[in-house]
Amino acid sequence: MAEQARAEKAADRIRIRLRDIVNNEERLAAGHRLCAGCAEPTIIRQILHAVEEPVVIATATGCMEVSTTVYPFTAWQVPWIHSAFENAATTISGVEAAYNALKRAGKIPADQDIKFMAVGGDGASYDIG
Repeated sequence: MAEQARAEKAADRIRIRLRDIVNNEERLAAGHRLCAGCAEPTIIRQILHAVEEPVVIATATGCMEVSTTVYPFTAWQVPWIHSAFENAATTISGVEAAYNALKRAGKIPADQDIKFMAVGGDGASYDIG
C-alpha cells in the first residue's frame, strides 16, 4: 500500500495537464503547410508546450520539415536545424555536445538549462534512417 502511494505521489510530480500548459508560449507557429487534419503539428505543439526550458530542435527530412520551413519562411519559433533523413539524432547530439562544452568553458551560465529534441517520421526513425 505504501509503495502504491509513493508511486502515485511520484506520478503527480511529473503529470502534465493540458489545461496547465495550453497557454504556454507558442513554439510552432500557425501557418505551416501541413495537411488539414494532420496530427503531427498538434503532437509537436503539445510537446513544446510541456517543455518549460528553452529547446533546440533538429528535424529530419520529412513532412514536418518540408511543411514547416518553406523558404524563406519557418513556423518554428525556437532554434531549429534541418538534417538528412538518418542524421537528426546525430545532429542534435552534436549541438548538445557543443552546448555542454561551452557551459564547461563558462561561456554559457551554469544554471541555464536547454532541452534538445530530434524529430523524425517513420522514414527517419526506422525505414531509411
